Amino acid sequence: MNKLMHKLTLKTFFLLLLLSLSVTLFAYGCIWIFLPYADQKSARRNLARQSEQFVSCLWTTPRSDSTPLFTDFLRQTGAELLLLDQSGEAVSPFTFQKTGHSEIVPEARYPFRFADSDDEYVLVARYDPTRSDEIRAAVQRSIPHVALLILLLSSVSAFLFSRHMTRPIIRISRIADRITNLDFSWYCPDLRDDEIGILSRSINELSDKLHTALDEIHRRNALLEDEIALEKERERRRMLFFSGVSHELRTPIAVVIGQLEGMQMQVGVYKDREKYLARSAEILQSLNSFIREVLLVSHMDMNTEPSVTAVDLSAMTEALASEYMDYAEPLSIHFSIEIESGIQIYGDEALLKKALGNVIGNAVTYSPEHGSISIRLTRTQDTAALTVDNAGAHIREADLPHLFEAFYRAGGSAGHGSGLGLYITRMILENGQIRHTIENTGDGVRFTAVFPAAA
Repeated sequence: MNKLMHKLTLKTFFLLLLLSLSVTLFAYGCIWIFLPYADQKSARRNLARQSEQFVSCLWTTPRSDSTPLFTDFLRQTGAELLLLDQSGEAVSPFTFQKTGHSEIVPEARYPFRFADSDDEYVLVARYDPTRSDEIRAAVQRSIPHVALLILLLSSVSAFLFSRHMTRPIIRISRIADRITNLDFSWYCPDLRDDEIGILSRSINELSDKLHTALDEIHRRNALLEDEIALEKERERRRMLFFSGVSHELRTPIAVVIGQLEGMQMQVGVYKDREKYLARSAEILQSLNSFIREVLLVSHMDMNTEPSVTAVDLSAMTEALASEYMDYAEPLSIHFSIEIESGIQIYGDEALLKKALGNVIGNAVTYSPEHGSISIRLTRTQDTAALTVDNAGAHIREADLPHLFEAFYRAGGSAGHGSGLGLYITRMILENGQIRHTIENTGDGVRFTAVFPAAA
């Protein structure tokens, strides 16, 4: 880059120097050629004017007094003067004696008479070309000095002009080089009114737009990477889920098949068909419930745009609490309900009912006999908070991070449910961007969900 910058400055310098020298030498050559010619023409015009004035003066001057006039005229004009008498012979302008015929070709003739004489004379004045030769020779003698001065002035002018013209271009070139390296920590200061200023402003605008575009690309790339990571995680969960589904279905189906074959062959205890038909029906009923939950998970996984409506969270929570109070009554489980009325949120009403029903149902299922469940729903300025406290219950710390995983059962027991309840709850709440936690407290287990409240 530095070599290119120096090359541009040197090229501009030598080009300007060559142009300056050429123009100056051409102008000086024109002076050398045309100045003598112009001086000759000017001198001829002045000589004609002075000759006319001189002749006009001779008309009023006696011949005896004319000698000083002729002397002054020759001194002022430097011309070749010829005075002719009536016969055309040359006479001296000082003695008026004949000098013989002259071979000088007259350029202009001015006839006149002296004031005290009737003799007619003709004044002939011719420009002396030696003056033009002297001017040309003087110009020629000054060529070395003038050439040196021209070279010096041209070099200084070319250097200053080249630096002045190439400096902003070099600066813009450096900035363009930094742009190629995606470095935008600069600003082009050449805010001029000419094309270079327009180019500088365009470079600044281009840099701003490129910076903005790159930031947007980086932002979108980050979002895309997050989406890819999220999709990979979803795919991993799907694989684990369907692997778990196949595992969960294998055992009860094998049990039902074994019981049916035993009853068909009337082997041992399976002769009591009524008993084992009832057991098979019970297993198939649980499988039916399990398959419905699997289909619900599949539906939520495939449906990326759930139906969103205004939901009366207060009424829904109160209805679910009343429903599960009937289930808890035989276990002597005490319910404490504190629900603030009129709390509205946005979401899928059916899915939200399923999620909250799973939470309250789990609280009833895992509550000890004569235990107590507290349900509290309150609203702040922008959110609504639901807490379900199950006093007397406890979850092992090792189980807490896995409670929302599919087919995970706390304590490794398969005696309660399908293992999909809290997994479905998590999917519903995450799709609705609802924060939720399960934690142990001093006297039990607490579930907390924070909903964005409707305006």
